[in-house]
Amino acid sequence: MKIINVVAAIIEHQNHILIAQRDNQSDLAGYWEFPGGKIEANETPQQALCRELYEELNIEQVKVTDYIATSHIRLPERIIQLQAWKVVAYQGNIQLHCHTDYRWVTPDEARHYLLAPADIPLLNAYCLTLLKK
Repeated sequence: MKIINVVAAIIEHQNHILIAQRDNQSDLAGYWEFPGGKIEANETPQQALCRELYEELNIEQVKVTDYIATSHIRLPERIIQLQAWKVVAYQGNIQLHCHTDYRWVTPDEARHYLLAPADIPLLNAYCLTLLKK
């Protein structure tokens, strides 16, 4: 079975995190997610995350810090491994290229959004890191 490696950013800003709503052209259209995408050949997860955030949100000089967790979603024809990484800074103003909306929410508020199934365990893992502080 084919394994697809994907990265997601949990972008922090003033005790809030960024979630983005998938557009109508995407699988799970209308669901909310942590932005990111597929890791290309010869990319580290951090490099892929920086590239994806530029492509999706038009932000640059992304400061990726801590690895948060990995979730696995088994589909009939593939397995998606989604790694979450914390992002604590970036340059630029967010411009949506493949999402319909974005929100800055507290981690607790994020639970009230229709999150993509692969993102739910990542949010839970992120919340655990906050408790350890």
